[in-house]
Amino acid sequence: MKRYLTALFTLLSVSALAQKDTSVVTKPTHGVYQHHSIQVALSLGFFDAYRNSLPMPAGFEKNNTSGYGNIEAKIDYALAKRISLAANFGYDAFYYNFSQLYSGYNGIIRRHKINNFRLLNVGLIAYYHLGSYIHIKNLDPFVGAGISLNNIRYGTYPQGDSTLVRTEHTITPYIKVGAHYYISDRFSVFGDLGYEQQAILGIGFSCRFFPSKKEQLVQ
Repeated sequence: MKRYLTALFTLLSVSALAQKDTSVVTKPTHGVYQHHSIQVALSLGFFDAYRNSLPMPAGFEKNNTSGYGNIEAKIDYALAKRISLAANFGYDAFYYNFSQLYSGYNGIIRRHKINNFRLLNVGLIAYYHLGSYIHIKNLDPFVGAGISLNNIRYGTYPQGDSTLVRTEHTITPYIKVGAHYYISDRFSVFGDLGYEQQAILGIGFSCRFFPSKKEQLVQ
C-alpha cells in the first residue's frame, strides 16, 4: 500500500509542476512583443523638413512659418514573431509667410502674403522588433523602413513674379529607430527618430489589442 501511495503522490506532483510552468509561459508580460496583436498609435511629429524647404524665387522674401505640427495615426499588425507591418496616415498643415517685393519710387515695397500648406500622406512600413537582443523590462525596441505617398497642396505658391495654387504628388522614404515603453499590457508611450520628410522625431501613445487566442510571447 505504501508503494502505491508513493507512486500516486509522485504522479500528482509532476502534474502540478507541469501546470504551473504552463501558466508562467502564457502570462502576458509588459514590453514583450505580441505575435498576432494589433496596435493603434497616435503621435506628433517634430523637425518638419517641409517647413524649411520652400524655395523663394527672385522677387520674393521668406519670413517666419506658423501653424500646426505634423499628426500621424498608425495601425500595426504583428505579422510574424519579430516582424510587424503598419499602415501610416499623416496630416500636416501650416502657413508659409513671405513678402512679394516691388520696386517703387521710394525703394523696395513689400506686400505680405500667406501660403497655406497642406499635406496628406499614407505609407506602408515594416518593423523589426529587437526584444530578443535588447533585454530591458517593459521596452519594445524596433527599427522600421517603408515609403510614404504624399498629396501636397500650396495655396499661394510663389513663381516668377506672381503666385499660384500648386498641387504635388511625391513618394518619400521612411527609415526610423525607436521603442515602445509599456505602462500596462495594452498601453504604451513611444518615440522614434530617423529620416522622414514630415518629421524627424515622433512622440506618441499607443493601444495594443490582443488576439482571441492565447498570445505567443517572444522573449
